[in-house]
Amino acid sequence: MHRRAGRRLLPLLLFLGLAAVYVPTIGTNPSPDVYTADFAAWHLARTGDPVPDISNFPLLDDNIIRETWIVETADGREAVGRSPGVIAAVVPTYWLEHVLTGAPAITAVPGGLTAALLTAWTVTLFFSLVRRHRGDREALLAAGLLGLATPLWSVAADGVWPHTLTALGIVATAWAADRERWWLVGLAGGLVLWGRVHAAVVCAVVGLGVAWARRRPLIAVRVGVPSLALLGLMACWTRWTYGSWDPTSGYRAGDFTSTAGGYLTDPLGLLVNAAGFLVSPDRGLLVWTPLLVVLAPALRRGWPDLPDWARWLAVSGVAYLLTQGLLVRFSGGDQFYAYRTSLELVVAAAPALALTAHRMGPRARRWFTPVAVLQLVLLVPGSALDGFFVPVAHVWTRNAFVVGALERPVAVGLCTAAALALSAGVLRAWRSGWLRDEQPPAPGGPRAGSAPASPTAPPPQPRALRAPAPTATDRPPGRSAGG
Repeated sequence: MHRRAGRRLLPLLLFLGLAAVYVPTIGTNPSPDVYTADFAAWHLARTGDPVPDISNFPLLDDNIIRETWIVETADGREAVGRSPGVIAAVVPTYWLEHVLTGAPAITAVPGGLTAALLTAWTVTLFFSLVRRHRGDREALLAAGLLGLATPLWSVAADGVWPHTLTALGIVATAWAADRERWWLVGLAGGLVLWGRVHAAVVCAVVGLGVAWARRRPLIAVRVGVPSLALLGLMACWTRWTYGSWDPTSGYRAGDFTSTAGGYLTDPLGLLVNAAGFLVSPDRGLLVWTPLLVVLAPALRRGWPDLPDWARWLAVSGVAYLLTQGLLVRFSGGDQFYAYRTSLELVVAAAPALALTAHRMGPRARRWFTPVAVLQLVLLVPGSALDGFFVPVAHVWTRNAFVVGALERPVAVGLCTAAALALSAGVLRAWRSGWLRDEQPPAPGGPRAGSAPASPTAPPPQPRALRAPAPTATDRPPGRSAGG
């Protein structure tokens, strides 16, 4: 009874545990991308006016790329140019701060708290999704890796970036699709839109893909209607703020189209940008998240057995990254740790990777633990402490972890020790059988939530190749009395 009650509390305990990690490590001096949105939300919460007086925000006064965060409204005023979601998400927190404390000056703390709690919710929702298929143990491991060993911690939980909202929307899309709640899938897709307009490709691919795979067009309608409604609401926001019904008014859309146009005439530049997304020393997806390489063969083997929504969600992540590669530079700016422009791909692929990880072969099983520990060690310093980042001019020649280890060896050493201690505790708990699920094995694979017999154990055989269980007629004849 107590054990079952404890398992029902696992999502809440996970959320509180993540919040206890994220909240103390929020950024107090975030990137201008984050802080300008905080400033707009702070002003809106205090005055009800969505267009603040930019002269009251000294952070931008001497910035040589000031125009990156400023757009002009229809009546000629300067306004903060950010996606509607990152401003709207933190208005309630700044309003609450104003009511409770009446603080006269802006700080990044309310925005950081919002980011920390939203990201903790994202990872908890991911846990709830995975546990339906793989049990508590594997779900906790998958959630821990996603929440602590990827830039969800160093970026999404540090301040309200667009990725804070897109990650929550993508995981909510998966959660709702797994339960076939297509209206909720549409609402989650609308949340993704409010984070980044061109992230609409995620919702579109999932809704249209599942509808096509199941030959049920009504699914696409149920997904599309709430998403379009939230897109319309977004247009209302931009009309109120910038005087334009164009939902891209919060961004300098010309910068994106000019980038895409430039790549059409410079294919080598496009290839370099694509390579930067993957292998740049400081922004490369595979540099900071090498588990993707370890898990790729298992994903290939388990792909046909995945739920259709998980396959289409992974495809949508690839489609989004291709779109990103055309519209933006892989580097993503300054004042953040690891990568951010490819974070949506990691989140979109996470359900498929978690649901096929049990299909790892012997070599991948041997590599999984050391690579997972390495990934955690790499992410902890810049996630837990401020100031670990490489300027955008050096992302091809430097790495923030290496630079941090050279410049702040004591801090990096303590963070590494903490990461190794956490890894040792998790490994010991796993081997002890903690939270082992009491349920029959899944067809064609190990029991949900169970650990492999040993790190070198061969992968499970397909059901058709297993020796059949003996029956009564298969038993050898009994020995005769005269034998």
